[in-house]
Amino acid sequence: MRILQIVPTLPPPSEGVGSYALALARMLEARWELRTSFLVGDPSWRSGAESGPFTAAPVPARRPEALTDALESAGDGTAVLVHYANYGYQRRGCPAWLVEGLARWRSRGPQRRLVTAFHEVYASGPPWHSSFWLSPRQRRLAATLAHLSGALVTSLERYREMIQPWSEGREIRVLPVFSTVGEPEKVRPVGERARRIVVFGSAGVRRRAYERFLPDLAMTACELEAEEIWDIGPAVPHPATAGSVPILHLGVLPAEKVSKILQDSAAGFLAYPPAFLPKSTIFAAYCSHGALPVCSWDRHLRDGAPVAGRHYWAGSGDPQAIASAARDWYAGHSLTGQAETFRRLLECTGIRA
Repeated sequence: MRILQIVPTLPPPSEGVGSYALALARMLEARWELRTSFLVGDPSWRSGAESGPFTAAPVPARRPEALTDALESAGDGTAVLVHYANYGYQRRGCPAWLVEGLARWRSRGPQRRLVTAFHEVYASGPPWHSSFWLSPRQRRLAATLAHLSGALVTSLERYREMIQPWSEGREIRVLPVFSTVGEPEKVRPVGERARRIVVFGSAGVRRRAYERFLPDLAMTACELEAEEIWDIGPAVPHPATAGSVPILHLGVLPAEKVSKILQDSAAGFLAYPPAFLPKSTIFAAYCSHGALPVCSWDRHLRDGAPVAGRHYWAGSGDPQAIASAARDWYAGHSLTGQAETFRRLLECTGIRA
Protein backbone atom coordinates (compact mmCIF):
# COMPACT_ATOMS: atom_id res chain seq x y z
CA MET A 1 0.00 0.00 0.00
CA ARG A 2 1.13 3.51 -0.82
CA ILE A 3 0.08 6.47 1.29
CA LEU A 4 -0.45 10.06 0.23
CA GLN A 5 -0.79 12.64 2.98
CA ILE A 6 -2.35 16.01 2.14
CA VAL A 7 -1.07 18.81 4.38
CA PRO A 8 -1.36 22.61 4.42
CA THR A 9 2.45 22.91 4.40
CA LEU A 10 5.62 21.10 5.50
CA PRO A 11 8.66 22.32 7.43
CA PRO A 12 10.68 24.42 7.26
CA PRO A 13 9.71 26.42 9.14
CA SER A 14 8.57 23.97 11.77
CA GLU A 15 4.83 23.99 12.42
CA GLY A 16 2.35 21.69 14.09
CA VAL A 17 0.37 19.87 11.39
CA GLY A 18 3.23 19.41 8.92
CA SER A 19 5.63 18.20 11.62
CA TYR A 20 2.93 15.81 12.87
CA ALA A 21 2.44 14.37 9.39
CA LEU A 22 6.19 13.91 8.87
CA ALA A 23 6.62 12.13 12.21
CA LEU A 24 3.73 9.82 11.35
CA ALA A 25 5.25 9.07 7.94
CA ARG A 26 8.61 8.19 9.50
CA MET A 27 7.01 5.78 11.96
CA LEU A 28 4.86 4.10 9.27
CA GLU A 29 7.96 3.47 7.21
CA ALA A 30 10.17 2.37 10.11
CA ARG A 31 7.70 -0.17 11.51
CA TRP A 32 5.81 -1.41 8.44
CA GLU A 33 7.82 -0.19 5.43
CA LEU A 34 4.81 1.84 4.30
CA ARG A 35 6.01 4.58 1.99
CA THR A 36 4.42 8.04 2.21
CA SER A 37 4.40 10.88 -0.27
CA PHE A 38 3.06 14.36 0.46
CA LEU A 39 0.84 16.76 -1.40
CA VAL A 40 1.17 20.29 -0.01
CA GLY A 41 -1.81 22.62 -0.21
CA ASP A 42 0.29 25.75 -0.71
CA PRO A 43 1.24 26.19 -4.40
CA SER A 44 4.20 28.40 -3.41
CA TRP A 45 5.73 25.77 -1.10
CA ARG A 46 9.26 24.62 -1.91
CA SER A 47 10.86 21.44 -0.60
CA GLY A 48 13.24 21.70 2.36
CA ALA A 49 15.66 19.41 4.14
CA GLU A 50 13.16 18.44 6.84
CA SER A 51 10.99 16.51 4.39
CA GLY A 52 13.93 14.10 4.22
CA PRO A 53 13.55 11.06 1.97
CA PHE A 54 9.86 11.57 1.29
CA THR A 55 8.51 12.73 -2.04
CA ALA A 56 6.66 16.01 -1.60
CA ALA A 57 5.14 18.41 -4.10
CA PRO A 58 2.78 21.38 -3.93
CA VAL A 59 -0.58 21.45 -5.67
CA PRO A 60 -0.19 23.34 -8.96
CA ALA A 61 -3.06 25.64 -7.98
CA ARG A 62 -5.80 25.86 -5.38
CA ARG A 63 -8.46 24.64 -7.78
CA PRO A 64 -10.55 21.44 -7.60
CA GLU A 65 -9.35 20.14 -10.97
CA ALA A 66 -5.69 20.70 -10.03
CA LEU A 67 -6.12 18.66 -6.85
CA THR A 68 -8.02 15.90 -8.64
CA ASP A 69 -5.32 15.61 -11.30
CA ALA A 70 -2.61 15.42 -8.65
CA LEU A 71 -4.49 12.65 -6.81
CA GLU A 72 -5.10 10.73 -10.03
CA SER A 73 -1.38 10.71 -10.74
CA ALA A 74 -0.79 8.94 -7.41
CA GLY A 75 -2.60 5.83 -8.68
CA ASP A 76 -5.57 3.79 -7.46
CA GLY A 77 -3.49 1.75 -5.01
CA THR A 78 -2.82 4.84 -2.91
CA ALA A 79 -4.65 5.52 0.36
CA VAL A 80 -5.15 9.22 1.09
CA LEU A 81 -4.87 10.82 4.52
CA VAL A 82 -6.08 14.42 4.68
CA HIS A 83 -4.91 16.61 7.54
CA TYR A 84 -7.79 19.06 7.71
CA ALA A 85 -6.86 22.43 9.19
CA ASN A 86 -9.23 24.60 7.21
CA TYR A 87 -7.45 27.92 7.73
CA GLY A 88 -4.23 26.32 6.56
CA TYR A 89 -5.74 25.65 3.14
CA GLN A 90 -7.57 28.94 2.68
CA ARG A 91 -7.19 32.29 4.42
CA ARG A 92 -10.85 32.53 5.40
CA GLY A 93 -11.09 28.89 6.43
CA CYS A 94 -13.32 27.85 3.50
CA PRO A 95 -11.16 25.54 1.31
CA ALA A 96 -13.85 24.63 -1.22
CA TRP A 97 -11.18 23.70 -3.76
CA LEU A 98 -9.89 20.98 -1.41
CA VAL A 99 -13.25 19.41 -0.62
CA GLU A 100 -14.55 19.63 -4.21
CA GLY A 101 -11.31 18.16 -5.55
CA LEU A 102 -11.51 15.23 -3.14
CA ALA A 103 -15.16 14.67 -4.07
CA ARG A 104 -14.28 14.47 -7.77
CA TRP A 105 -11.43 12.07 -7.06
CA ARG A 106 -13.63 9.85 -4.88
CA SER A 107 -16.40 9.71 -7.48
CA ARG A 108 -14.06 8.17 -10.02
CA GLY A 109 -13.16 5.08 -7.97
CA PRO A 110 -15.56 3.35 -5.54
CA GLN A 111 -12.74 1.55 -3.70
CA ARG A 112 -10.55 4.57 -3.09
CA ARG A 113 -9.52 4.97 0.56
CA LEU A 114 -9.83 8.35 2.25
CA VAL A 115 -9.15 9.06 5.94
CA THR A 116 -9.52 12.55 7.42
CA ALA A 117 -7.73 13.79 10.53
CA PHE A 118 -9.61 16.89 11.70
CA HIS A 119 -7.05 19.20 13.30
CA GLU A 120 -9.70 21.93 12.99
CA VAL A 121 -13.41 21.74 12.13
CA TYR A 122 -15.06 25.15 11.91
CA ALA A 123 -14.88 28.48 13.70
CA SER A 124 -17.53 30.40 15.61
CA GLY A 125 -17.84 33.83 17.15
CA PRO A 126 -20.06 36.85 17.78
CA PRO A 127 -21.71 38.71 14.87
CA TRP A 128 -19.00 41.38 14.83
CA HIS A 129 -16.37 38.75 14.00
CA SER A 130 -15.94 37.36 10.49
CA SER A 131 -16.02 33.82 11.92
CA PHE A 132 -19.73 34.26 12.67
CA TRP A 133 -20.52 34.81 8.99
CA LEU A 134 -18.05 32.22 7.70
CA SER A 135 -19.11 29.47 10.09
CA PRO A 136 -22.09 28.13 8.05
CA ARG A 137 -19.93 27.61 4.96
CA GLN A 138 -17.11 26.12 7.03
CA ARG A 139 -19.61 23.68 8.54
CA ARG A 140 -20.92 22.62 5.14
CA LEU A 141 -17.41 21.94 3.86
CA ALA A 142 -16.45 19.96 6.98
CA ALA A 143 -19.67 17.95 6.76
CA THR A 144 -19.05 17.12 3.10
CA LEU A 145 -15.51 16.01 3.87
CA ALA A 146 -16.73 13.85 6.75
CA HIS A 147 -19.24 12.15 4.43
CA LEU A 148 -16.55 11.49 1.82
CA SER A 149 -14.21 9.90 4.36
CA GLY A 150 -14.09 6.24 5.23
CA ALA A 151 -12.69 6.97 8.69
CA LEU A 152 -12.59 10.01 10.96
CA VAL A 153 -9.93 11.04 13.47
CA THR A 154 -9.57 14.15 15.60
CA SER A 155 -7.50 15.39 18.54
CA LEU A 156 -10.15 16.84 20.87
CA GLU A 157 -13.36 15.56 22.42
CA ARG A 158 -15.04 18.87 21.57
CA TYR A 159 -14.10 18.35 17.92
CA ARG A 160 -15.58 14.86 18.06
CA GLU A 161 -18.84 16.39 19.26
CA MET A 162 -18.78 18.86 16.36
CA ILE A 163 -18.22 16.07 13.81
CA GLN A 164 -20.67 13.61 15.39
CA PRO A 165 -23.81 14.83 13.53
CA TRP A 166 -22.11 13.98 10.22
CA SER A 167 -20.62 10.62 11.24
CA GLU A 168 -23.69 8.54 10.31
CA GLY A 169 -22.94 6.09 13.10
CA ARG A 170 -19.24 5.70 12.39
CA GLU A 171 -16.72 5.77 15.22
CA ILE A 172 -14.74 9.01 15.52
CA ARG A 173 -11.39 8.29 17.10
CA VAL A 174 -10.06 10.94 19.49
CA LEU A 175 -6.27 10.90 19.47
CA PRO A 176 -4.44 13.72 21.28
CA VAL A 177 -1.40 14.67 19.22
CA PHE A 178 2.01 13.09 19.79
CA SER A 179 5.43 14.64 20.22
CA THR A 180 7.10 15.53 16.93
CA VAL A 181 10.58 15.74 18.49
CA GLY A 182 10.87 12.24 19.88
CA GLU A 183 9.69 9.91 22.64
CA PRO A 184 12.59 8.83 24.90
CA GLU A 185 12.12 5.41 26.46
CA LYS A 186 13.55 6.52 29.80
CA VAL A 187 13.75 9.94 31.42
CA ARG A 188 15.56 11.34 34.46
CA PRO A 189 13.73 12.78 37.48
CA VAL A 190 13.02 16.49 37.35
CA GLY A 191 15.31 17.11 40.32
CA GLU A 192 18.31 15.64 38.51
CA ARG A 193 18.02 17.95 35.51
CA ALA A 194 19.42 21.37 34.79
CA ARG A 195 17.46 24.16 36.50
CA ARG A 196 16.27 25.33 33.13
CA ILE A 197 12.90 26.23 31.62
CA VAL A 198 12.41 25.70 27.89
CA VAL A 199 10.07 27.89 25.86
CA PHE A 200 9.60 25.94 22.64
CA GLY A 201 7.32 26.09 19.62
CA SER A 202 5.88 28.32 16.95
CA ALA A 203 6.50 32.05 16.79
CA GLY A 204 2.92 32.87 17.76
CA VAL A 205 2.81 30.69 20.86
CA ARG A 206 6.19 31.91 22.10
CA ARG A 207 5.40 35.55 21.37
CA ARG A 208 2.35 35.22 23.60
CA ALA A 209 4.55 33.85 26.39
CA TYR A 210 6.90 36.85 26.16
CA GLU A 211 4.18 39.48 25.90
CA ARG A 212 0.91 38.76 27.68
CA PHE A 213 2.25 36.03 29.96
CA LEU A 214 5.76 37.30 30.72
CA PRO A 215 4.86 37.94 34.41
CA ASP A 216 3.72 34.31 34.68
CA LEU A 217 6.97 33.11 33.11
CA ALA A 218 8.97 35.22 35.57
CA MET A 219 6.94 33.89 38.51
CA THR A 220 7.39 30.31 37.29
CA ALA A 221 11.14 30.81 37.00
CA CYS A 222 11.22 32.19 40.54
CA GLU A 223 9.09 29.45 42.10
CA LEU A 224 10.98 26.64 40.35
CA GLU A 225 14.32 28.31 41.15
CA ALA A 226 15.28 28.26 37.50
CA GLU A 227 18.73 29.53 36.56
CA GLU A 228 18.04 30.10 32.87
CA ILE A 229 15.39 30.05 30.16
CA TRP A 230 16.16 28.60 26.73
CA ASP A 231 14.03 29.83 23.83
CA ILE A 232 13.75 27.41 20.89
CA GLY A 233 12.02 28.31 17.62
CA PRO A 234 11.80 30.99 14.93
CA ALA A 235 13.05 34.39 16.04
CA VAL A 236 10.54 36.54 17.92
CA PRO A 237 11.08 39.70 19.99
CA HIS A 238 11.72 38.72 23.58
CA PRO A 239 13.16 40.39 26.68
CA ALA A 240 16.64 39.64 27.93
CA THR A 241 15.25 38.30 31.19
CA ALA A 242 12.06 37.06 32.84
CA GLY A 243 12.32 38.63 36.23
CA SER A 244 15.98 38.12 37.04
CA VAL A 245 16.38 34.92 34.98
CA PRO A 246 18.24 35.31 31.65
CA ILE A 247 16.62 34.21 28.40
CA LEU A 248 18.88 32.60 25.77
CA HIS A 249 17.53 32.37 22.22
CA LEU A 250 18.78 29.24 20.42
CA GLY A 251 16.76 29.59 17.21
CA VAL A 252 15.35 26.73 15.16
CA LEU A 253 16.99 23.41 16.03
CA PRO A 254 16.66 19.89 14.59
CA ALA A 255 14.31 17.55 16.42
CA GLU A 256 17.18 15.46 17.80
CA LYS A 257 18.75 18.51 19.44
CA VAL A 258 15.43 19.69 20.87
CA SER A 259 14.91 16.22 22.34
CA LYS A 260 18.30 16.24 24.06
CA ILE A 261 17.64 19.67 25.55
CA LEU A 262 14.20 18.67 26.83
CA GLN A 263 15.60 15.52 28.44
CA ASP A 264 18.01 17.68 30.44
CA SER A 265 15.61 20.53 31.30
CA ALA A 266 13.46 20.65 34.43
CA ALA A 267 10.43 22.32 32.84
CA GLY A 268 8.78 23.51 29.65
CA PHE A 269 6.57 26.60 29.54
CA LEU A 270 3.75 27.48 27.14
CA ALA A 271 0.87 29.94 27.14
CA TYR A 272 -2.01 27.98 25.64
CA PRO A 273 -5.74 27.44 26.27
CA PRO A 274 -5.90 24.39 28.59
CA ALA A 275 -8.94 22.94 26.81
CA PHE A 276 -6.85 22.69 23.64
CA LEU A 277 -3.67 21.19 25.14
CA PRO A 278 -4.38 17.73 23.62
CA LYS A 279 -3.82 19.26 20.15
CA SER A 280 -0.54 20.98 21.10
CA THR A 281 2.62 19.27 19.87
CA ILE A 282 4.54 21.55 22.25
CA PHE A 283 2.69 20.21 25.27
CA ALA A 284 3.11 16.68 23.91
CA ALA A 285 6.88 17.20 23.64
CA TYR A 286 7.14 18.35 27.26
CA CYS A 287 5.05 15.40 28.48
CA SER A 288 6.89 12.75 26.47
CA HIS A 289 10.31 13.96 27.68
CA GLY A 290 9.40 13.95 31.36
CA ALA A 291 9.89 17.71 31.75
CA LEU A 292 7.44 19.49 34.02
CA PRO A 293 4.77 20.98 31.70
CA VAL A 294 3.86 24.51 32.75
CA CYS A 295 0.74 26.03 31.19
CA SER A 296 -0.20 29.65 31.75
CA TRP A 297 -3.71 30.88 30.94
CA ASP A 298 -6.63 32.82 32.40
CA ARG A 299 -8.65 29.76 33.40
CA HIS A 300 -7.63 26.19 34.10
CA LEU A 301 -9.32 22.81 33.87
CA ARG A 302 -10.31 20.92 37.00
CA ASP A 303 -11.74 17.83 35.34
CA GLY A 304 -11.12 15.71 32.27
CA ALA A 305 -7.54 15.65 30.98
CA PRO A 306 -5.15 17.29 31.02
CA VAL A 307 -5.97 18.82 34.43
CA ALA A 308 -4.26 21.70 36.19
CA GLY A 309 -2.21 20.51 39.15
CA ARG A 310 -2.26 16.91 37.92
CA HIS A 311 -1.00 16.90 34.32
CA TYR A 312 0.48 20.40 34.14
CA TRP A 313 1.82 22.90 36.64
CA ALA A 314 -0.18 26.09 37.09
CA GLY A 315 1.54 27.57 40.12
CA SER A 316 1.19 24.76 42.64
CA GLY A 317 1.73 21.04 43.11
CA ASP A 318 4.62 18.62 43.30
CA PRO A 319 6.73 19.02 40.13
CA GLN A 320 7.82 15.39 39.91
CA ALA A 321 4.34 13.99 40.53
CA ILE A 322 2.91 16.26 37.82
CA ALA A 323 5.68 15.45 35.32
CA SER A 324 5.18 11.71 35.90
CA ALA A 325 1.39 11.94 35.56
CA ALA A 326 1.76 13.96 32.36
CA ARG A 327 4.08 11.35 30.88
CA ASP A 328 1.71 8.54 31.86
CA TRP A 329 -1.19 10.40 30.22
CA TYR A 330 0.88 10.89 27.08
CA ALA A 331 1.81 7.20 26.89
CA GLY A 332 -1.82 6.36 26.09
CA HIS A 333 -1.59 8.08 22.71
CA SER A 334 2.09 7.89 21.77
CA LEU A 335 3.33 8.04 18.19
CA THR A 336 3.86 4.29 18.09
CA GLY A 337 0.27 3.56 19.09
CA GLN A 338 -1.21 6.19 16.80
CA ALA A 339 0.78 4.98 13.81
CA GLU A 340 -0.76 1.54 14.32
CA THR A 341 -4.23 3.08 14.38
CA PHE A 342 -3.64 5.07 11.20
CA ARG A 343 -2.15 2.03 9.47
CA ARG A 344 -5.27 -0.02 10.16
CA LEU A 345 -7.58 2.78 9.07
CA LEU A 346 -5.71 3.35 5.84
CA GLU A 347 -5.54 -0.35 4.99
CA CYS A 348 -9.08 -1.35 5.97
CA THR A 349 -11.24 1.70 5.47
CA GLY A 350 -14.15 1.14 3.12
CA ILE A 351 -15.37 3.97 0.93
CA ARG A 352 -18.76 5.46 1.47
CA ALA A 353 -21.15 5.85 -1.42
